[in-house]
Amino acid sequence: MRKSEKVQNIKYIIWFNLFIGIYNLYMFNEMNSIFHLVLGSMNIGVWVFCREKYLNLSLSTLFKGNKIDQK
Repeated sequence: MRKSEKVQNIKYIIWFNLFIGIYNLYMFNEMNSIFHLVLGSMNIGVWVFCREKYLNLSLSTLFKGNKIDQK
């Protein structure tokens, strides 16, 4: 497997973690299960801490192109 394929797979895994984390938080809301709260928080944490490295998705990159001169 080439390096570009590995990076692409990691990107898919990071997005999958976000969706599974949201689902687990929903299950926590429905069943009041602390297990689902912890698992969902960890899954969303993977997305939060890996998004800048692999997805190039951060607030600073979104606002770089929209600089307006303020006087």
